Amino acid sequence: MSGLDQPIVIANSNYHVGQERSFRVAEEQGYLKEEGLERYVYERGGLIPGKLEFDGLGQIMWERGVDIATAVDVRAAVLQRAQGADVYIVGGWRVQLAPRIVGAKGITKPEQLKGATIAVREKWGLNHIGISVVLRNFGLDPEKDIDWIEDPIVGYGNDGVEDLLRSGKVRALPLNGREADVLLKEGYPLVLDTEQFYRSRGAWPPGKVIVANKQTVDQRGDELRAFLRANLRGFWFVQNPANHEYMFDLETRMRETTYNEDERRLRMLKTEGREPPQAEDGPRATGYMPMDGLVPRPALASVMEGMVQSGQIDRSLSLDDVLKDQASIDAFENVVSRGIVDRTVVERWRGKA
Repeated sequence: MSGLDQPIVIANSNYHVGQERSFRVAEEQGYLKEEGLERYVYERGGLIPGKLEFDGLGQIMWERGVDIATAVDVRAAVLQRAQGADVYIVGGWRVQLAPRIVGAKGITKPEQLKGATIAVREKWGLNHIGISVVLRNFGLDPEKDIDWIEDPIVGYGNDGVEDLLRSGKVRALPLNGREADVLLKEGYPLVLDTEQFYRSRGAWPPGKVIVANKQTVDQRGDELRAFLRANLRGFWFVQNPANHEYMFDLETRMRETTYNEDERRLRMLKTEGREPPQAEDGPRATGYMPMDGLVPRPALASVMEGMVQSGQIDRSLSLDDVLKDQASIDAFENVVSRGIVDRTVVERWRGKA
């Protein structure tokens, strides 16, 4: 952690450009300053590899003096708390991705994926973890029963991703949007819609979260709340279709300045002109950003129960020992009271999530 006399240190744990958008918007649009956070240091480009978050997140935050880490896998944060690390979830960053699993012809049920090759952008990414959690509910062991291959082309449904299935290189693909629709029209079966699965369970799980150490929660609450308010405003700006041209330009600039080879050549936004407006309700439509900035307690409890069942932790932890959410609740209520965020839109979004 940094010293109380020093600027608060914020670091993006994940290296993906897309995970930095809301913070970069909050900087460029002046939200951080407007919300009262003027003394801060931001470290971009990835704090720790995703797989290593589970064992080393708390340690690297301490070594690097990081007070707030964004884009942290929720299960890594829970496991770190179970191990006694000074890591607390303070807000939401992404809800769990919900791709449609399109299979090779003849595969129509999740149980038939045993022994199948499935492509994901990277293991330990949100797609891989989310699919793994769902497959366990159909009696499959994701580590033993699935042959995972990593291919950056799977990220954001980039051009040519459908050929992985057409060529027989894989037996199933997690896709959304146009790419999934194209394959379904060609007769490839929808094996599983993970969005429907989450809704049937009644709690759409968090995927990535914001974490902070105890000193930040207890002694730097004003700065934490200022960051959360500014970032929540960033979430809303990113998802506003009227800001598409700006977001296309921002993504271009961010990709030009990143040092990761894959991140330089991938794209989330595909066209420079304005894209069709997105619906206001539902995690897919809002880029899986939690439009209230919160981590629902029932959903987090469900995540922990799943971790117990899979053997990642030996028992569920007290929610109050993992989630310190008063700051994010205060941030949400503040921006709603000022008319910056529309509560009715959030409630509609919550109903879909």
